Amino acid sequence: MGQGFDRHLFAMRYLANSKGQALPAFYQDPAYAAVNHNILSTSTLTSPAVSLGGFAPVVPDGFGVGYGVGYGVHDHWIGCRVSSYPSRHVHEFLQCVRKSLEDIFTVLEGKPIGS
Repeated sequence: MGQGFDRHLFAMRYLANSKGQALPAFYQDPAYAAVNHNILSTSTLTSPAVSLGGFAPVVPDGFGVGYGVGYGVHDHWIGCRVSSYPSRHVHEFLQCVRKSLEDIFTVLEGKPIGS
């Protein structure tokens, strides 16, 4: 429920840096660094104008996930494109994504998971 506060803080930091101004102490706090280390960085790509796309990881140990949900002709489709740096196990991550989607579809179909 942060409702995008991180983007505002990023913009203020960027503006201060671009004007050569000193950053407030807040930006030096370890908590600020921790909250901005986003291992999973996602963006939706659902649009009739976009059929495929991607989203890059924002930290070296992260994943970038561009996802889309059916739109128009493809109403019964869902998919994603995942990127990572070589040090990450993207295939394991994709297996987890697939299993999670299968579980969601199973529940939506009214079946018990594992059936």
